[in-house]
Amino acid sequence: MKNRRESKEPRIFIDSRGRWFHDGVRITHRWTYLENNKNLDIDEDGRLFVEEQGSRVYVECEDTPFVVTMVTKTENGFSVRLNDESGEELDLTTLTIAEQNIPYVRVKNGKFEARLLSAAYYELMKYAGKDEKGFYLESGRSRSYLHHNSRTVRNHK
Repeated sequence: MKNRRESKEPRIFIDSRGRWFHDGVRITHRWTYLENNKNLDIDEDGRLFVEEQGSRVYVECEDTPFVVTMVTKTENGFSVRLNDESGEELDLTTLTIAEQNIPYVRVKNGKFEARLLSAAYYELMKYAGKDEKGFYLESGRSRSYLHHNSRTVRNHK
């Protein structure tokens, strides 16, 4: 029988809306949910995990581990609110649009990718402009053009 501490089979799953599940049961306890988000990390092979009582518990992710739930216009650009209730400045240079027209940004000092939920994306796009080069957003005095990439929604396993 395999020792659970050595198992790399994911027992935790994050869906595309940032909801966490443990052994198929949704984690609804706020503190547990927030603590898992806070302890989420990524290994050298790109696998997501959380440390629990001295052991590494791997996490399967339907798309991205974090999602942007809200975007707010600020004096110098934009701020975002994430599913883990944290907030940070939006780095527009990391904004990309996948083939499925799903927007993504880098968060947590660039460590993780986050998917923008529809409401957050619509709020951000209220501030988009267009010129001969295409659609853009302005942050302070800089202009970032929106571009599509060949990224497809991926699973972290």
